[in-house]
Amino acid sequence: MIYFTSDLHFQHENVIKYCNRPFANADEMGKALIANWNSVVKPEDTVYVLGDFSLAQSAVPTFTPILNGTKYLVPGNHDFCHSYHKKSRNPEARANWVKKYTDWGWIVLPEQTTLEIEGVTTVNMCHHPYELKEPGDDKYLNWRPKDDGRWLLCGHVHHNWKFGERVINVGTDVWDFKPVSIEVIKEHICKFSII
Repeated sequence: MIYFTSDLHFQHENVIKYCNRPFANADEMGKALIANWNSVVKPEDTVYVLGDFSLAQSAVPTFTPILNGTKYLVPGNHDFCHSYHKKSRNPEARANWVKKYTDWGWIVLPEQTTLEIEGVTTVNMCHHPYELKEPGDDKYLNWRPKDDGRWLLCGHVHHNWKFGERVINVGTDVWDFKPVSIEVIKEHICKFSII
C-alpha cells in the first residue's frame, strides 16, 4: 500500500500552538505521530512525505528508523535538503544534506516530482500548493509548482484546508495525524475529475 503525509514537524514545540495540535508538548506529539503512522503503515508499505518532516536535525536520524515502510521525501522548506533552506542554498551543501538523509533511511526525490497513480492519472507532488488561498506575502513563490492541469498532492498549508481545485493537502493536521492512503486519494480524484 502507498501512503502520503507531510508537515509532521517532529520536535517542533511551536507547531502545537500555531496549528492548535492536541498535544501538551513536542515529546507527546512525537509519540502520537509515531504510533499513528505505525498503526496504518506496515513495514512493506511505501510512504511519500511531502516535506517538513522535522525542523530539528537530530530528529531525522532518531525518528526515521522507528517509522514503518519505505520512506520517500519530497523536501519542504524546513527540511535541511531543500534548496530554500539556509543550509542547502548551494549545490554542494544540498548534495551533502541529500546524502545525510539517504544515509538516515530516506529516498530523497526532487522538490517537484510526479507519481503515476495506476489506472487513474499522473499527479504532481510538491511541498507547496499551486497557489495560496490566503492573502499575504508568499516568500516561497519561486518554489511553487506550475499548474499544468494535473492534480497536485501537497502540504505546507497545515490545517488551513484539505481540498482545493485539483489539489489535495496530505498534511498530517487534516488527516487525524495519520498518513492518508492512495485509495482515499484515488477516490477523491475520481469523484471530482471531469471524464
